[in-house]
Amino acid sequence: MQPIKPHAEQAPENPFLALKFYEFAAVSAVTLAFFPFSLALCWLAFGPTTTRQLIDALLKDFVQTMLILGLLIVTAIALLVYGVWQWAAV
Repeated sequence: MQPIKPHAEQAPENPFLALKFYEFAAVSAVTLAFFPFSLALCWLAFGPTTTRQLIDALLKDFVQTMLILGLLIVTAIALLVYGVWQWAAV
């Protein structure tokens, strides 16, 4: 019987996705405020894996924010059109 080996190719868990909202907001604000230098410093200090994880977390946060804003804008426009339609029908 052969022992079961864990997958060596498994990607490490992203520590930035486990941060609380205000912690990630602080990391995101500092990273974006000093954009090219912050990524270069992260690359030199922490290596390419951590830098890639930071970029992935920032992109995921950006896409999530854009989806939420898009949904809110569509909802506001729909409510405005509905209100004008009801007002015009009276």
